[in-house]
Amino acid sequence: MTQDLAQSEIALDHARAKEKRSDRRALLLRILSIVVVLILWEIIGRQYELFLSYPLAVLQAAWEVLVVDNELLVAFGETLRGYAVGYVAAMILGTMLGYLMSYFKVLDVALGPYVNALYATPRIALIPLLVLWVGIGFGMRFTIVILSAVFPIIITVRDGARSVADEFLDVARIFVAGGWRTWRTTILPGSLPYVFSALRIGAQRSLIGIIVAETLAALTGTGRIIQDYGQFFQTDRLLVPIFAIGFFSIFMTGALNFIQRRVTPWERR
Repeated sequence: MTQDLAQSEIALDHARAKEKRSDRRALLLRILSIVVVLILWEIIGRQYELFLSYPLAVLQAAWEVLVVDNELLVAFGETLRGYAVGYVAAMILGTMLGYLMSYFKVLDVALGPYVNALYATPRIALIPLLVLWVGIGFGMRFTIVILSAVFPIIITVRDGARSVADEFLDVARIFVAGGWRTWRTTILPGSLPYVFSALRIGAQRSLIGIIVAETLAALTGTGRIIQDYGQFFQTDRLLVPIFAIGFFSIFMTGALNFIQRRVTPWERR
């Protein structure tokens, strides 16, 4: 038995070493692909500077809008304030409604058509109405983030709670677990991967929604300076907020993945 245990530990060490080598190769490949893209962009962008710009010009423009003018930081701060408050509200509301609709059939029947209809409605179609209702400042940002994030969260959490295997629920019933205890010990752990998938989808959709809303209706914010740079063909400056949005999206996804790995260690990602 001791020999079998030692062999198992050796096999586990080999598997971990193989996984680390695979991670290093993947990281090296990503770095190499970025370097190749930057080189090609620098070469081609210098020939079509008006339409593409090039990395060195974008870096210089980033220094100007971030440090010298401080324009992007102020605009991104306006965007982030509405995004953060709206996303937290959508996360709480969407998760609660998703679990409630999965448990109470009557609530699902009553709210399901509205959730599905609003989920399918393009957010851009609601912006003129929101301008009339809440204005063009923080209220519009907050509302568009909630409308963009809450419905995919509700639908995904509801489906995730319903996808818990019947075998697990039967075990909970055998041990005479009540409704709350069954949800806490069986349904919640089993549906957590769906919850984090819902939060990632909501984070991305709400970011798209707030940028579109600012581009069309706001006087300030990241979307507005993107609109301004585009109108004056300032391609190098235009790419700075676009990259900032992309990096922020990557950060949000990475943060949610990190939390998920800590909360659901039984799930291999």
